[in-house]
Amino acid sequence: MPRVFAIIMEGELYGRRIINHICNKGYSEWIWGIHEFEEVPANILDDSNLSFLPDLPQCDLILSLGLPAELQIIIPEIVERTGVEAVIVAVDDPAWVPPGLRKQLEEELREKGVASAFPKPLCSLKEVGNPVIDEFARKFGRPKLEIEVSGGRVSKIDVLRGSPCGSTCYIAKKLIGVSIEPREKLWEELAKAHHSYPCLASMRVDPEIGDAILHKSQYLIREAVEEALS
Repeated sequence: MPRVFAIIMEGELYGRRIINHICNKGYSEWIWGIHEFEEVPANILDDSNLSFLPDLPQCDLILSLGLPAELQIIIPEIVERTGVEAVIVAVDDPAWVPPGLRKQLEEELREKGVASAFPKPLCSLKEVGNPVIDEFARKFGRPKLEIEVSGGRVSKIDVLRGSPCGSTCYIAKKLIGVSIEPREKLWEELAKAHHSYPCLASMRVDPEIGDAILHKSQYLIREAVEEALS
């Protein structure tokens, strides 16, 4: 059981939805602590002691959920104070972790002997060979489904692994009774469910993937459905 410390922004739905879904799926014992930042502290880089941080729990895994880039920078210091083995930084908005910052954080964490993953979006998370990240990724990450079809329609969907935000479970329920042919109709119903949950990934085009991260999250659930039907 990974001991998870989540860092989120106060008042933002993104981090809260993920934590709520993890708890609702029966893994509330994973959450050892949550810190909500009200804002980016003034002169954050000049405060060498990061006096704005509270006492932090000793744990195994940090989940960074929706922090602006100015706060992502202090993750290595949070690592030092929590003694974690691994870090997962959600990148559902390209502004949260630009490529240069990601490289910097990867290098700093590697030097500390800490494993890291920067899934873009978070629902693309896969096992990486680190036991702490992998235990989390086996339950929450890239969608994996089992689908039963009766009379040409979806009759049952088991979510073997779903998006940390809960959208996979929501979409799975909405697809019950939908015809699997033509595929265009199936994808249309999937897209409706994906938008009505709604997905909280950014609609801004990400230069690295050449598309909006929100669109990539929809492609991931489509791929999971296609793989299950195949």
